[in-house]
Amino acid sequence: MKGILALIIAAAIGYLSYQYVYPVLAGYMKFEKRKKQEVVIAPPPEPVKKPEVVVEPPPMPKEEVKPAMEPPKPAPPPMVVEAPKPVVDPNAFVPPPMPSMEELTRGWTMIPPNAFKPARQVTLKRDLELSLRMGANSAKTSVKAGGKMFAVGHDSNGLIVAPSPDSPMRGVVALDDTDLKETLTAWYENWKVGELARLKKAHEYRLAAAEAAKNAPVVAKGAAGNDKPVRDKDGSYPLLVASMKSGQVTEIKLDTIKEWGEPVLEGDVWKINVKYETMTMFGKFDTEAQAQIKNGVVQQWIYTGSGEVVP
Repeated sequence: MKGILALIIAAAIGYLSYQYVYPVLAGYMKFEKRKKQEVVIAPPPEPVKKPEVVVEPPPMPKEEVKPAMEPPKPAPPPMVVEAPKPVVDPNAFVPPPMPSMEELTRGWTMIPPNAFKPARQVTLKRDLELSLRMGANSAKTSVKAGGKMFAVGHDSNGLIVAPSPDSPMRGVVALDDTDLKETLTAWYENWKVGELARLKKAHEYRLAAAEAAKNAPVVAKGAAGNDKPVRDKDGSYPLLVASMKSGQVTEIKLDTIKEWGEPVLEGDVWKINVKYETMTMFGKFDTEAQAQIKNGVVQQWIYTGSGEVVP
């Protein structure tokens, strides 16, 4: 206890000496009192800012400045080169139009009466029971498919048939129940081939006759009694007109003649072509005949294509 008290007293004395005695001695001895070191607290460092990373967009491609272009000049119109036209021979034969069987018969509703002169035999396509009439009398008959009848006419009711060409009995069947369409069509197609061939021959003969007329010798009037036929003002020949009126030729009528040809002398025969319109079972068609004259007399009329005698 005493020791602790001694320590406390010694500490007090030391403190007092330092506070009061030391300054006097220090001033005397020119010592400076040690100043209490001031503690300067530095301000906290500023936070270091992270450098901002600026991502720059890639540079835009520079637009190339193109020089101003002149507007395109309009192209010249294309040259139209016309295809060369085929050379047409003025003397070539031009076939006349030939209507079809459907057109001629107006869809098989109007068959020309000439198609049944004489009566045309037909074959039935199916079994039929026909009612045949003759005035007030009637009779029924059965005809098997493949059986034969004779077509004598056609009207709105159908095909008029008879058991024989000269029978007065008449019956009516449907057109499609017979082979008339097929037989008439086949006949017409064959006729067209022959008719075109005949017209072509007539055309060729007309050209040859015209050429011969240019080179025909001039025959003195009255020489050998074979004078050149005289032509009338309307283009006809009185000698040929008289022949037609006398009945020497019946198919050729004055009102159907379309053209009178020039006389051509071949040997001792004068030949004159006449173009006229004739009636066939399929309508009117142009045809041509030739009058052959010798010594002022019409010897005969022939078809210029086939050489057959004109009735």
